[in-house]
Amino acid sequence: MSVIDVKMQAIYQASHVELPARASSFAGHAGDITAAVEPVVAEVALAGNHPIGADLADVAVEVFAHLRELVRTFNDCAVGLDRMADDLVAVDGEAGAWFAVHQEYVGDVPVASEPAAPEV
Repeated sequence: MSVIDVKMQAIYQASHVELPARASSFAGHAGDITAAVEPVVAEVALAGNHPIGADLADVAVEVFAHLRELVRTFNDCAVGLDRMADDLVAVDGEAGAWFAVHQEYVGDVPVASEPAAPEV
C-alpha cells in the first residue's frame, strides 16, 4: 500500500464514516438527555415546583446545546475533509487513480441530523 493509499483511505474513511458516526452518537446522547430530563422536570413541577426542577432543566438545556454544537462541528469537519480530498483528487494523479477504484466515497458526506431542541 502506497503512502497516497493510506492518506486517501484515512481522509475518506474519517469524512464518510468516522465523523458522521460520532456526530450521530452525540445527537443520540442529546436526545437521551432530553428524554430523561423532561419527565423528571414535569414531575417536580407537579410536586410543587421545587427550584431543583428549574436547575435541572437549565443544566439539561446547557448540555444539549453543547452536544448540538458537537454534532454541527463533526458534520462540518466531515464535509470539509471530503472537499479537501476531492480537491486533491482533482489535481493529483496518484490521488485520482486511487479514487477511481474507491467509488464508495463518491457523493456527499452522510451528515447526522441535528437533535431537536428540548421544550423548556
